[in-house]
This record gives sequence, structure tokens and C-alpha cells, in this order.
Amino acid sequence: MSFSAVAALAVFIATIALIATGKMRRSVATLLGASLLMAFNIIPAEKAVGYIDFNTIGLLMGMMVIVGILSRTGIFQYIAVKTVKLTGGNIRLTFLAVLAVTAILSAFLDNVTTVLLISPVVISLVDLIDVNPVPFLIGEAFASNIGGTATLVGDPPNIIIGSFAGFSFMDFILNLTPAALLVLAAVSGWLLFHYRDDLTSSSSSSERIAQVDESKLIRDRSLMIRSSVAMAFVLVGFGVHHMLHLPASVVALLGAALLLAVVPVNGDEVIHKDIEWPTIVFFATLFVIVGALKETGVISLVSAGFTSLLKGHPVMALLAILWFSGLVCSFVNNVAFSATFVFVARDISISLGVQAEPLYWALALGACLGGNGSFLGSAANVIVADMAEKSGSRIAFRDFMKTGIKAVLISLSVASLYVMARWGW
Repeated sequence: MSFSAVAALAVFIATIALIATGKMRRSVATLLGASLLMAFNIIPAEKAVGYIDFNTIGLLMGMMVIVGILSRTGIFQYIAVKTVKLTGGNIRLTFLAVLAVTAILSAFLDNVTTVLLISPVVISLVDLIDVNPVPFLIGEAFASNIGGTATLVGDPPNIIIGSFAGFSFMDFILNLTPAALLVLAAVSGWLLFHYRDDLTSSSSSSERIAQVDESKLIRDRSLMIRSSVAMAFVLVGFGVHHMLHLPASVVALLGAALLLAVVPVNGDEVIHKDIEWPTIVFFATLFVIVGALKETGVISLVSAGFTSLLKGHPVMALLAILWFSGLVCSFVNNVAFSATFVFVARDISISLGVQAEPLYWALALGACLGGNGSFLGSAANVIVADMAEKSGSRIAFRDFMKTGIKAVLISLSVASLYVMARWGW
């Protein structure tokens, strides 16, 4: 291993350690790591910029603006009250309803957009029923990643794998949706047990909810209608953007720009307050650090060792890809990992003389489900954590990871049974 590779790996590990121990804020830690890598020319600045996924950055910024304007209307509080009333004030049913709605939305939007839409609703909901917000927010993050596993458009790794392998939208529905449903059921049941002491309702909260007139929660009906129409157009755009040959980020940014142009709000204030700039910095600089691992050959070395280790063991290859990708993607951005590991899966299929498709499906399951392991695994996790902190409910890296790793182990165990039954050769 070259000096550059050792340096890149050391910076990556140090960055994770700083974030995990809470010694430094996420955005500051990744900014420091990326800056050091560029300063010492481990990755040249001009190449570093090329590793930043501007589609992800643009999508985040556009949706943050739209959701920020929507939040001024009171619509999220309205939805929160309606949800609780429909579940009869039962906290456990409300919790399961949040998980189900999040997973369904995440299957047809991407998980980043889903948590940007759902998080304000959840925060309003837990304020209303006066319960610990952490189980709801962590459960929402988990459900977004599990739901995103189900379809081609639900999670960026699926888009990468689908494009590489030539899989259609229906291929994902037929092959991964059943697995996602099984995993969602298992993780939801475990979360109910894990947070059983937090998910209890009181008669006072039920009485308070019953007395609320949700229609009075709408603060600006005209703004709500305009911003809801803009959101609807953006969601339709997400459904057809591939046919229009436009990235999802352009759809989100266009919707945000048009909305800012036609509604009576201070655009500078929205951009300053509603875009989570530390989140944007975190992702941009994280892409640079992972890019350095790829640029210096660290990822290639891991891939080569992985391939040689599995020669002659096709069934083990299927499970190894699932578990390796799941555990690695708990701490490494699953987009960069998937973009690299599709080539490894293809090489393994060639060397073992087996079909590549099951290996691609195992990779998709591992990369998406592994995203629940920590803040580093999925963009959705970071956004939920930042929105929680903004609302006064901090979720520490270690607290999320302790719950997340258990959820990943349950998810991968269920997924293992599924892939063995489906493609066990």
C-alpha cells in the first residue's frame, strides 16, 4: 500500500473517530479531513471537486427550500393532528403509521426527499402528543432506507446498480420489494419492543388532541396552496425526470426557484435559514474523502482481496456481498461504495462462472439496508439528525449507531434468508 493510500485511510478513520466520539461537529470533521487530503496533494483539488455528487447537493438544497416554505403554512402540524386522530391517539399505532408512510413515500421518492417531507410532520406530532421524539425520528430514518430499497428510484445505490446491470423499474419491484416488506416488518416489530417504555400514551395527551381543531392550524392558506402545487409538480417531475433526461436535482432546484419567485416570502431569509448549510458541507467534503480512498487505490485493494477470497464459493459469495456491503455501508457513503463495488460483483460472477444478477441484488440490499448503521451510511440519517437538533432534540452519533447496528443485523439476517431462498443456486 502506497503512502498516499495509507494517508487517505488514516484521514478517513480519524474523521469517523472525531464524529463518533462527538469531539467535533460532523461538518467540521469532514471539512478538516478533506482539506488535509487536498493540502498534502493526496487528492488534487481539481480531482476532488469531480468526486462531489452535485446531484445529491442540488436535490438537498432544492427540497430544503420547498419544505422550508411549506413549514411556514402550518400544513405539517395539520397532518400531525390528523394522523394522531386517525390512530385514535394510540402512540404505538401512530409510531407504526409513521414508519409505514415513510417507507411507502421513500419507495417512490428518494429517501432524502422523504425525510425532508416527513421530519417536520414527525416533529410537530411528537410535540403534540408529548412523547420522546428520538424513537420516532430514528424509526423514520430506518423506514426511509428500508423503503428506498424496494424500487429503482428509492435509493441512489439502486439507480447506480440498475443502470450498470440494465435492470428496469419492474425488475426491482419483483426482486427487491418483497425483501423490503419482510425487513420493514421485522425492524418495525423490533423497534416497538426496543422503545416500549417510550411509546406510551397518557389520557391527558389524548384529551388535548381531541380538543384541537386542525383546520385552525393552517396559518396561510394561500401560501399553502401555492407551495403544495409546487411540491406536486416536483414530485411528478421526480417520476418522469429520466424520460426528460434531467437529474432529480434540476427538478428540485427549478421547483424551489419558481416557488421563491411567486410567493410573498423573503428569498434571502429562506436560503439562509432553511437550507441546512452544515449538512451541505458535510456531504460535499465526505464525497471528497471517499474519493481519496478510490483515487489512492484503497477501495481497489479491498475489492481485489474480496474477489480472491471467494473463489470457488458461489453461495458464500452471495452472502458475503450482502453482509460486506451492509456492514461497510454503515460507515461509508453507500453511493460511492456501490459505484465501485458493482465492478467487483461483476468480476466475482465471471471468476466463479455464475450469473451476475443475484450478486447485484445482494449488493443493492446490502448497500441500502446497511445505510441504517450510522450517520455516515445514508444522507437521510444526517438530515434527520440535523432536523432533530434544530428542533431541540439532539441524536448523538453513538446513540444512533447503537440502535442502527442492531437494526442492520436484523435487516441483513432477514435479507440473507430471502436471497438464499430466491437465488441460492
